[in-house]
Amino acid sequence: MCQSGISLSGNSQFQIGQSIIPTTSGNFSELNYDSRQHEIKLSIFRGRKLSIGTFAINGSISYSINKIEYESYIPGINDYQINQNMLIPSLELWYIFFQTENIFIYTSIGGYGLLQDLNILQLDEEISLFEYNNIIPFWRTGLQLSYGRFFINPFLSFDLEGIKFNNFADIFEADFEQQFKNYNIRSGLEFGIMF
Repeated sequence: MCQSGISLSGNSQFQIGQSIIPTTSGNFSELNYDSRQHEIKLSIFRGRKLSIGTFAINGSISYSINKIEYESYIPGINDYQINQNMLIPSLELWYIFFQTENIFIYTSIGGYGLLQDLNILQLDEEISLFEYNNIIPFWRTGLQLSYGRFFINPFLSFDLEGIKFNNFADIFEADFEQQFKNYNIRSGLEFGIMF
């Protein structure tokens, strides 16, 4: 559902797969798993053209629920289940410095967060609770191509090392020099159909 740059979307997907874990003997053993993930996302993209170029804001917030059930055939390790509930906010400020009818080139600065709790359940008893929160600041440059209602957006992202925190005050105590030293360069691709 989309109206005036605001969109609401969601998905639900099921996966069957296999993972490996190390054993005490130094070898690895396989674990089969079934996974069901649900996600709902609210997004906004708004821009304003000025004499020096176009500025836009691209933001979203997602809520994701993921339930993974592991089936163990390893002696001493029972079947277990992981439940992940994650809030994923994202905010990006775009500057479009070249634009034609079907193409534009932009650069942006922003970040996204992973706010979650990880619950491990075994035999209907909670055996562990681990809270994991992370903010990843980034700088990106990209190109958006439009063909009618279809668009494709390849981009290159300079991501700082994630800032892990338990309280929001921990964010301001982060060693930003270290975050810059441990950066990652990632490529990405977005595409879709606008109605």
